[in-house]
Amino acid sequence: MAQAFQARFIQEGLSIDHTPGSNVSAGDVVVVGARALIAKLAIAANALGALATSGLFDVVKAQEQIADGTAVYWDANGNPYNGVAGTGCLTATSSGNTFMGWTVGAAAETDEVARINLSGVPSQTILGGTATAIADPGDGGAIPVSASGSCQLVTEGAETRTLADPTAVGQWLNLSFKTDGGDCVITTASPVNQTGNNTLTFADVGDHLLLIASQDGADIEWRVVANDGVALSTV
Repeated sequence: MAQAFQARFIQEGLSIDHTPGSNVSAGDVVVVGARALIAKLAIAANALGALATSGLFDVVKAQEQIADGTAVYWDANGNPYNGVAGTGCLTATSSGNTFMGWTVGAAAETDEVARINLSGVPSQTILGGTATAIADPGDGGAIPVSASGSCQLVTEGAETRTLADPTAVGQWLNLSFKTDGGDCVITTASPVNQTGNNTLTFADVGDHLLLIASQDGADIEWRVVANDGVALSTV
């Protein structure tokens, strides 16, 4: 048949067909290739059903604190808090696990579930750039800006960090306060908003700031996209 098109629309893609080899219960997380999807309805073994690829879901989680807006993953052998060990759970740890989406609101260490925005899009393509886990440089250190990613801040007392300007328009940086041993004050090379603020103070566990790189004349600078609890000031 002669080529009639390059692409043809099929559906919105909010769910996809799935025929499991064993029974699937409503609410089960099903890993398909590099995607962790969710069955909203039960599917019998070898019968055609559907898996959700997007939407808001409460998902069982590991005993860990997860900040709002954090990329989260499905650990198929994980231990859900207050659940059955080894049956699988949500975690903020990417290594060896399958990307699910992003948290909507923070989850405490002893919360049994976290609310997520299920996404069929791998985390490294969200907001552009290549995502990575960015190591906290520690007191007085410079937070790396070579790539997009998330940095979880840990302090053992009142500490400082510095943040240079981003390297490319569209680059993003997700900062969250994981362990509060004292305030973490980050000084940025350029203002992060129109007010001219260049000092970011993380005072409480769960404080979260999402930055994106924007062109400002001839310069590329960070701009605040979302802020939950971080005090912005000018020094």
